Amino acid sequence: MSTPDNRLKFNNVHWTQGRVLETRTTRRWSKPTLEQVSRIERRTAFAHFYAHDEGRSRELVYQFDSAEECAKAVREHNKVLAEALPK
Repeated sequence: MSTPDNRLKFNNVHWTQGRVLETRTTRRWSKPTLEQVSRIERRTAFAHFYAHDEGRSRELVYQFDSAEECAKAVREHNKVLAEALPK
């Protein structure tokens, strides 16, 4: 199953690299589960990802092949977005 590619849909908003937030639910996870989910999260870029709502408002942008590829794409996207904003 392939994940959706929403990079064009969220082209004009800030992206955030996924991470596991500490919540009541995640504190109950076993270490192996936490590590597995964390690997997936680090490969995934999101729009509207906020810790204050425990990530509930986040929307999937794209899932990359690696955490490093995701981090690079998020940095580059946000840099281009910031440069395009009026000063």
